[in-house]
Amino acid sequence: MMIKKIFGSLFLLLSTPIFALSSANVNQTWFYPGKVIVLTLNADSGEAVFPVISNIAGYPVLNTNNSQRISIVNNRRTIKNSKSYAFKPLKSLQIPAYTLTVDGVKQTTQPIKITFKKPSKAKAGDDYILQIEMDRTTFFLGDTVNLNITFKAKKSLPLINQISLSTPDSKDLLFIKNNKVIRTPDENYHVQTLSYKVSANNFGTIHIPSLVATIGNQNNGIFSNFFDTRQRQNQKKVFSNALTLTVKPLPDALRIFGNFNFKAIVDKTQVKQGEAVNLTVSIVGKGNFEDIEAFKIEIDNTTIYSDDAVTSYKDWQQKFAIIGGQSFVIPSLKLNYFDKTTQTKKTINTQPINIQVDKASPVIATTETLVKPDNKTPVNNKLKYYYLLLGLVIGALISFLSIKLNNRQKPAKNQDLIKQIKSSKGDKALFDLLLPLNLSELDPILQQLEANLYKGETHKINKKAIMTLIQSGNF
Repeated sequence: MMIKKIFGSLFLLLSTPIFALSSANVNQTWFYPGKVIVLTLNADSGEAVFPVISNIAGYPVLNTNNSQRISIVNNRRTIKNSKSYAFKPLKSLQIPAYTLTVDGVKQTTQPIKITFKKPSKAKAGDDYILQIEMDRTTFFLGDTVNLNITFKAKKSLPLINQISLSTPDSKDLLFIKNNKVIRTPDENYHVQTLSYKVSANNFGTIHIPSLVATIGNQNNGIFSNFFDTRQRQNQKKVFSNALTLTVKPLPDALRIFGNFNFKAIVDKTQVKQGEAVNLTVSIVGKGNFEDIEAFKIEIDNTTIYSDDAVTSYKDWQQKFAIIGGQSFVIPSLKLNYFDKTTQTKKTINTQPINIQVDKASPVIATTETLVKPDNKTPVNNKLKYYYLLLGLVIGALISFLSIKLNNRQKPAKNQDLIKQIKSSKGDKALFDLLLPLNLSELDPILQQLEANLYKGETHKINKKAIMTLIQSGNF
């Protein structure tokens, strides 16, 4: 009876199918700041369904990669499928278990712990030194400070064939890079310095983590990516110090910071009744122009039309058209801001402007009037609409004649401009050529150039598209 039980158990064991196995592993179980961790899920089968993972322990997945390996041993063919997920953690964590479906059977991997290691910064006398410093670590919101990154290598060492430097990063800071590298003479070291302009979009205590310089042979070719597991030989990593900044909010609930000049000008101070006065309000200087709100002007017995404010990195402008039935005064306008030089609240004003309206010579006369109920004085209620219509007609006629006249001179002008664009070197030269054209079709390109120059972005500018637009004669 016992023998039957033993053979029965053995038969049951041999007849039970052996399922393919699944597993999980990481490229390393500890990491320094800025290091990308790669989680790889493996299945010893050609039939495997991997989970869709968008984040790992709260950190977004930066990229994924699928791979398959086929091997034949003793005429037996085996297939191994893998899927990798790259993410960049900021502290120690445990990667959770994940469920795969292998040959129709669900299998769960084991959790994996990975540990954050605080790097030790380079010190005086080391072969390589990496340092970051700022001209000020305490400043007001809206101000700009300078960040310098300095790399030193001893002159007695062999020349370095390649250095890879991480980029400073903080969610509350904007870094604008100056691509010029400054080399400084030193008795013992080769010294190179790279600089950034830094501004904050929030106030409080803000940290800039340690940067890392990777020295030596690196595989940065076209086939290099997060999932390249080949060993990189003769590499050395050098870490910098970290920085802590204090960004203070502007006092008195101010939102504007900088140095500004403020003015309001009109095209004329004496007009006929019904004629518009064109007012231009402009602010120039340095500061956060994008946060300046449009002005609202109210003047009794006038009709006021206003455009939206237009801003750039160097100025702010808003235009108005004012039509009055009698003489009026354009009031003084006020701008409150935090002055960068004096570090205090400052208020600047425009001057009031007197406008004389000549009632004896209206631009358009009309017999259609209404009577005001208070003093029975005839008032022209639709006069402003006739003036506006007449202005539109005259403007259209002038534009038509101007276009006809300019078209005779455009071919030569276009060709000269196209040559300048084709030979322009750098975003700044192209920006200076396109800005005076005042062509609305070029606005997206000008915005991209401005972002490249002053916000550290890297938009690719299509010169051929710009030249095609100009050849069409639309400017």
